[in-house]
Amino acid sequence: MTRNAKPQNGLTRRRLLSTGVAAGALTLAAPFIRSARAASGPIKIGMVIPFTGATGAYGPEMEKAAKLVVKTINDAGGLLGGRPVELIIEDSETSPTAGAVATKKLLELNDVSCIIGYWGSPIAMASKQLLIDAKKVMMVSCAANPVTEQDHGGLIWRFQAKSTQWGPAGAKIMKQRGYKNIAVLAQQNPFIMPMIDPFIAEFEKGGGKVVQNLTYLPEQPSYRAEVEKVFGGEPDAVFIPGLLTDFTSIMKEVYRGGFDSKVCTLSIAGDANGRFLKNVGPEVAEGIDHYQPAPPLTSPNYKKFIKMMGEPEDTVFLFAGNAFDQMWVAALAMEKAGTDVSATWTKMVPEIANPPGALTGDGLEALKLIRAGEKVAYVGAGADCDFNESGDQLNRHFLHRVIQDGNNEFVQTIS
Repeated sequence: MTRNAKPQNGLTRRRLLSTGVAAGALTLAAPFIRSARAASGPIKIGMVIPFTGATGAYGPEMEKAAKLVVKTINDAGGLLGGRPVELIIEDSETSPTAGAVATKKLLELNDVSCIIGYWGSPIAMASKQLLIDAKKVMMVSCAANPVTEQDHGGLIWRFQAKSTQWGPAGAKIMKQRGYKNIAVLAQQNPFIMPMIDPFIAEFEKGGGKVVQNLTYLPEQPSYRAEVEKVFGGEPDAVFIPGLLTDFTSIMKEVYRGGFDSKVCTLSIAGDANGRFLKNVGPEVAEGIDHYQPAPPLTSPNYKKFIKMMGEPEDTVFLFAGNAFDQMWVAALAMEKAGTDVSATWTKMVPEIANPPGALTGDGLEALKLIRAGEKVAYVGAGADCDFNESGDQLNRHFLHRVIQDGNNEFVQTIS
């Protein structure tokens, strides 16, 4: 198996969900290192993901992916000498406040070893210090640079591309389309703002010009003023990084205004698992370019993951693979450390993820190798799962698609 397999070109209610643990599933041999804690009772892992709000489309697939890993581990005998894994899931409601409340509950009431998930930078930023203070690992699927740039004592691991990496990818798309004069209409939030300057710098390489750069607040009753100001100048195209709800409203205003400028956005806004097309219809959506960090679509690991999820082989999961990888990385690091104490096993994440080591995307195989004292380098379903010293994931690719005739059509992958 090789790393860097490249993709082809061409609800308000909270939920407490525990995975079922197979009775008597103790078939794996005891690990070669015994846990520093008593080898009894479940290993509790928390998960904060959205089931409601603007990003609620992604919670169910992330839940399913994480529970697949837990079932696989428990059916094979558990971790750390036979301890089952218990997954406790809370709804972030796409709200920083609700996400922080959920985090506090998982830490104080459920006493989890770590918390994974964290789709959305505002939610992660609101919860980050709670985990640091508790000395518990946080695994995020969000992009805001400050999540890992500020000191976190090695407790935070990002399973996503940083915001500053997203901007240049969008600029490359718009330059390839031949646009010369463009505008930016960006939502004001900690995830999107860091991508704007790199976007502009990349687009203006070679002579392109950003004629207007306007930010807007989310959850406004109307975006007519912003749309008229930006589109009224008749730029070749407009880059609109935002989320599903505001992008839906903006594009309806663009359509009603009869503006002709082309549009490029993020897939969390222009796709959202089909919700954008459902919201606005194919006529409003026609011709919109959108992109997002994506898994290596042609890799054996991703194809195996899609089969496990029970979906068609051409399915594109933008975030489910991240949750799948978070669960496996946490499990493997615990087994390597011989404990579920976060402050100890977090140090083992690079040891089981980064080269050198036996490259494997099979979590059970990786567990066996670790128990045999071998070095492994886990290769994920969502990405390679290599990390730098700040906890940021390396080697992410972006998937570029365009909406044509009511369908999301593949255009290219961008590294």
